[in-house]
Amino acid sequence: MKVLLSICLVLCLALSVNAVRLRTHNKLPSLSDLLPPEFGDSLREAGLSSLVLIGLDGRILLESGLKLKSGESAAIINLFKNPKKVLTTGVTVGGVKYKGSKGDKSSIIGKKGATGVIIARTNTFIILSTYDKKMKTDDEAAKSVETLAEVFSLPGMEILIK
Repeated sequence: MKVLLSICLVLCLALSVNAVRLRTHNKLPSLSDLLPPEFGDSLREAGLSSLVLIGLDGRILLESGLKLKSGESAAIINLFKNPKKVLTTGVTVGGVKYKGSKGDKSSIIGKKGATGVIIARTNTFIILSTYDKKMKTDDEAAKSVETLAEVFSLPGMEILIK
Protein backbone atom coordinates (compact mmCIF):
# COMPACT_ATOMS: atom_id res chain seq x y z
CA MET A 1 0.00 0.00 0.00
CA LYS A 2 2.90 2.35 0.79
CA VAL A 3 4.25 1.87 -2.74
CA LEU A 4 0.84 2.59 -4.29
CA LEU A 5 0.60 5.76 -2.25
CA SER A 6 4.00 6.92 -3.49
CA ILE A 7 2.96 6.15 -7.09
CA CYS A 8 -0.21 8.22 -6.57
CA LEU A 9 1.77 11.13 -5.13
CA VAL A 10 4.30 11.12 -7.99
CA LEU A 11 1.51 10.95 -10.58
CA CYS A 12 -0.43 13.75 -8.86
CA LEU A 13 2.65 15.96 -8.88
CA ALA A 14 3.42 15.16 -12.54
CA LEU A 15 -0.20 15.74 -13.58
CA SER A 16 -0.33 19.03 -11.63
CA VAL A 17 2.85 20.33 -13.23
CA ASN A 18 1.52 19.21 -16.61
CA ALA A 19 -1.80 21.01 -16.05
CA VAL A 20 0.02 24.26 -15.21
CA ARG A 21 2.26 23.94 -18.27
CA LEU A 22 -0.74 23.20 -20.46
CA ARG A 23 -2.56 26.32 -19.24
CA THR A 24 0.48 28.59 -19.54
CA HIS A 25 1.99 27.36 -22.81
CA ASN A 26 -1.03 25.92 -24.63
CA LYS A 27 0.79 22.70 -25.39
CA LEU A 28 1.03 19.29 -23.77
CA PRO A 29 4.51 18.34 -22.57
CA SER A 30 5.28 14.70 -21.99
CA LEU A 31 4.25 13.54 -18.54
CA SER A 32 6.91 10.86 -18.82
CA ASP A 33 9.53 13.63 -18.73
CA LEU A 34 8.11 14.83 -15.40
CA LEU A 35 8.44 11.47 -13.66
CA PRO A 36 11.51 10.74 -11.56
CA PRO A 37 13.83 7.99 -12.87
CA GLU A 38 12.91 5.71 -9.96
CA PHE A 39 9.21 5.71 -10.97
CA GLY A 40 9.70 2.46 -12.93
CA ASP A 41 11.20 0.88 -9.80
CA SER A 42 8.08 1.90 -7.83
CA LEU A 43 5.87 0.27 -10.46
CA ARG A 44 7.87 -2.95 -10.30
CA GLU A 45 7.78 -2.85 -6.49
CA ALA A 46 3.97 -2.62 -6.73
CA GLY A 47 4.12 -5.67 -9.02
CA LEU A 48 3.31 -3.83 -12.24
CA SER A 49 5.36 -3.82 -15.45
CA SER A 50 4.01 -0.62 -16.98
CA LEU A 51 1.59 2.24 -16.56
CA VAL A 52 -0.28 4.19 -19.22
CA LEU A 53 -2.76 7.02 -18.65
CA ILE A 54 -5.23 7.70 -21.46
CA GLY A 55 -7.44 10.80 -21.48
CA LEU A 56 -11.10 10.14 -22.18
CA ASP A 57 -10.55 12.06 -25.41
CA GLY A 58 -8.02 9.41 -26.49
CA ARG A 59 -4.81 11.34 -25.98
CA ILE A 60 -1.97 9.53 -24.23
CA LEU A 61 -1.13 11.38 -21.02
CA LEU A 62 1.63 9.08 -19.83
CA GLU A 63 3.46 6.00 -21.05
CA SER A 64 5.89 4.33 -18.68
CA GLY A 65 7.24 0.91 -19.63
CA LEU A 66 4.78 0.39 -22.53
CA LYS A 67 4.03 2.15 -25.79
CA LEU A 68 0.53 1.82 -27.23
CA LYS A 69 0.18 1.22 -30.96
CA SER A 70 -1.86 3.48 -33.20
CA GLY A 71 -5.60 3.17 -32.58
CA GLU A 72 -5.29 1.17 -29.34
CA SER A 73 -6.29 4.03 -27.05
CA ALA A 74 -9.47 4.66 -29.09
CA ALA A 75 -10.29 0.93 -29.05
CA ILE A 76 -9.85 0.82 -25.25
CA ILE A 77 -12.12 3.85 -24.77
CA ASN A 78 -14.73 2.25 -27.03
CA LEU A 79 -14.46 -1.00 -25.09
CA PHE A 80 -15.72 0.81 -21.97
CA LYS A 81 -18.97 1.55 -23.84
CA ASN A 82 -19.69 -2.19 -23.73
CA PRO A 83 -17.07 -3.69 -21.37
CA LYS A 84 -18.56 -7.22 -21.40
CA LYS A 85 -17.50 -7.36 -25.06
CA VAL A 86 -13.92 -7.93 -23.87
CA LEU A 87 -14.96 -11.47 -22.90
CA THR A 88 -15.51 -12.33 -26.57
CA THR A 89 -13.15 -9.97 -28.42
CA GLY A 90 -10.27 -9.58 -25.98
CA VAL A 91 -8.18 -6.42 -25.83
CA THR A 92 -4.99 -5.47 -27.66
CA VAL A 93 -2.39 -3.44 -25.78
CA GLY A 94 1.06 -2.62 -27.10
CA GLY A 95 0.45 -4.95 -30.02
CA VAL A 96 -0.29 -7.90 -27.71
CA LYS A 97 -3.75 -9.50 -27.78
CA TYR A 98 -5.06 -10.42 -24.32
CA LYS A 99 -8.02 -12.73 -23.73
CA GLY A 100 -10.70 -10.90 -21.76
CA SER A 101 -11.42 -12.32 -18.31
CA LYS A 102 -13.42 -9.46 -16.76
CA GLY A 103 -15.29 -6.48 -18.12
CA ASP A 104 -17.46 -4.01 -16.24
CA LYS A 105 -18.00 -0.24 -16.18
CA SER A 106 -15.01 0.35 -13.89
CA SER A 107 -12.38 -2.14 -15.08
CA ILE A 108 -11.32 -4.54 -17.80
CA ILE A 109 -8.90 -7.42 -17.29
CA GLY A 110 -7.13 -9.44 -19.96
CA LYS A 111 -4.72 -12.35 -19.70
CA LYS A 112 -2.16 -13.96 -21.97
CA GLY A 113 -0.18 -16.83 -20.53
CA ALA A 114 1.76 -15.61 -17.49
CA THR A 115 1.07 -11.95 -18.24
CA GLY A 116 -1.95 -9.71 -18.12
CA VAL A 117 -3.38 -6.24 -18.47
CA ILE A 118 -5.57 -4.32 -16.04
CA ILE A 119 -7.50 -1.30 -17.33
CA ALA A 120 -9.47 0.90 -14.93
CA ARG A 121 -11.61 3.93 -15.72
CA THR A 122 -11.71 7.08 -13.60
CA ASN A 123 -13.83 10.20 -14.06
CA THR A 124 -11.21 11.83 -16.27
CA PHE A 125 -8.87 9.19 -17.66
CA ILE A 126 -8.14 5.50 -18.03
CA ILE A 127 -5.34 3.77 -16.14
CA LEU A 128 -3.76 0.83 -17.93
CA SER A 129 -1.09 -1.42 -16.49
CA THR A 130 0.51 -4.70 -17.42
CA TYR A 131 1.87 -7.31 -15.05
CA ASP A 132 3.93 -10.46 -15.12
CA LYS A 133 2.99 -13.49 -13.00
CA LYS A 134 6.52 -13.44 -11.58
CA MET A 135 5.65 -10.08 -10.05
CA LYS A 136 2.01 -10.41 -8.95
CA THR A 137 -1.06 -12.53 -9.21
CA ASP A 138 -3.76 -11.08 -11.43
CA ASP A 139 -5.93 -10.38 -8.37
CA GLU A 140 -3.13 -8.40 -6.70
CA ALA A 141 -2.36 -6.50 -9.90
CA ALA A 142 -6.05 -5.68 -10.36
CA LYS A 143 -6.27 -4.43 -6.78
CA SER A 144 -3.23 -2.17 -7.31
CA VAL A 145 -4.62 -0.58 -10.47
CA GLU A 146 -8.18 -0.33 -9.15
CA THR A 147 -6.84 1.36 -5.99
CA LEU A 148 -5.04 3.93 -8.17
CA ALA A 149 -8.29 4.47 -10.08
CA GLU A 150 -10.21 5.00 -6.82
CA VAL A 151 -7.70 7.62 -5.67
CA PHE A 152 -7.91 9.46 -9.00
CA SER A 153 -11.72 9.35 -8.86
CA LEU A 154 -11.83 11.34 -5.62
CA PRO A 155 -13.48 14.79 -5.81
CA GLY A 156 -11.09 17.45 -7.04
CA MET A 157 -8.74 15.11 -8.89
CA GLU A 158 -10.25 16.04 -12.26
CA ILE A 159 -8.43 19.40 -12.19
CA LEU A 160 -5.17 17.54 -12.76
CA ILE A 161 -6.21 16.62 -16.30
CA LYS A 162 -8.15 19.67 -17.48
